Amino acid sequence: MAQVAISTCDICVGGPGDNYCEQCQQLFCDGCKISHLRTSMSKNHTFKSGPDNKSDVKQNCKEHDENFIYYYMECDTPVCKICAIKNHKKHDLSEIKESTKAITSAVKNNIETKIRNLQSNIAKIDQGTQKYQTDVKEVIQAIQGEGRQLKELIDKKVEVLIRSVIANETKNLLTLESIVNEFQTALDKAKEQQKMYVDTQRIKDNTKMLQRMKQIKSEIKVIDEKLVPVMPSATYAKRKAIEIELEKLFGELTFGEIIKRKENMRQHKNDR
Repeated sequence: MAQVAISTCDICVGGPGDNYCEQCQQLFCDGCKISHLRTSMSKNHTFKSGPDNKSDVKQNCKEHDENFIYYYMECDTPVCKICAIKNHKKHDLSEIKESTKAITSAVKNNIETKIRNLQSNIAKIDQGTQKYQTDVKEVIQAIQGEGRQLKELIDKKVEVLIRSVIANETKNLLTLESIVNEFQTALDKAKEQQKMYVDTQRIKDNTKMLQRMKQIKSEIKVIDEKLVPVMPSATYAKRKAIEIELEKLFGELTFGEIIKRKENMRQHKNDR
């Protein structure tokens, strides 16, 4: 069952978006809300809080009932021509069409990069899995080749070693399969956002498209993109069979366990 994504702050894109500014039509975390209310242009803005804080998207300016034609870069919100003259004379404004085009391009690049990275990681695991399975086969063959030189007692030792290799292989392959499934789940989510992005291109209204692109952008950011783990390995150091203790007739098995790499990089904020 798909989980509902938690809304994040539209300003810092990090904290929970628990506060909705009715004038800017944006979600704010508690810290960004305080900063917003300290700004002279927005000190009188009103907020709604709680799980149902976000109002329906408006196509016209609430104050002047005019179409949105400009985009206020600092507040990341659309404005009408009257707001632009009265409240935003010295502010950095752009045409809403251009802003929509920019965020559309950014979302497209984010989706493509996410999918490309996930597909690359899955391919690396597949290649590593094949190499690992080849290593396991070679180790088993080496054990069997050395075991054939020994008598019945040595055959029993061979069986013990092979069981150890196969058991380790089974455990590691199950872990690798689980990791691949995690990558595949993330890839499927990214492809869902890609489909939504394609469907959004048919929207005629720029404001509605802008809101949809911001939604897709937010959904893409929460897709988990893990690093490829250090792949397991199996080696066997052979020894020359001589008349010594049974344990010394065989080489030593060594296993490279799967190591899940910790996330050591943060996703950069995408240009709004």
